Amino acid sequence: MNTQSSSSADSPQGTPETWMRAAIEAARDSVSRGAGGPFGACIVRDGQILSVSSNHVLIGHDPTAHAEVMAIRKACAALEYHLLEGAEIYSTTEPCPMCFASLHWARVAKIYYGTNIADVAALGFNEMTLSNFQMRELGQSPVEIVPDFMRDECLELLDFWTNLESRRTY
Repeated sequence: MNTQSSSSADSPQGTPETWMRAAIEAARDSVSRGAGGPFGACIVRDGQILSVSSNHVLIGHDPTAHAEVMAIRKACAALEYHLLEGAEIYSTTEPCPMCFASLHWARVAKIYYGTNIADVAALGFNEMTLSNFQMRELGQSPVEIVPDFMRDECLELLDFWTNLESRRTY
C-alpha cells in the first residue's frame, strides 16, 4: 500500500472545483433523501478521489455521522489503512471541531471549505463556534486551511436545504 504523502495538483482526473462539486452533489442528494443536513465532503489524494460522502446523522441516528467523518471512514476502508497522509478534503461547510480533530488525526494535509460555521449556526444547527483556524492554533495542527472555496455554490446548497419543507436541524 502506498502511504506516501504528496499534494494534489490539477490532473486529468479532476480539479479542486470538480472535487468540491462532487461534495455539493453528495450533499444535495442526501438532503433530498432526508439522510442528513446540507453537508458533503470529498477526499482526494494524488489527483484521485478516495471517497465522497454526505451527512448521515438523521438516517443513521448517529450524531457523529458528519460528512467529513463519513468520508474519512470510506477512504480509510478503501485504502485498508488508517491514515490519509497528503490527502485533501473538500467540504461544503467548515468542519466542526469533531471533524477538524478527525481530519488532523487522519493526517489530512489540507482542508478546503465553502461556507463557515457561522453560516450554518444561523440556520439553527447546534454548532460550536470554534473556527478551523482556532482549532489549528490551539491544537498546533499542521493542516492547511483554504476558507470560502466556491462559497457561492455552497451557499446555494444551504438555500436548497432551507427551501425544503422536510428540513431538520440538529
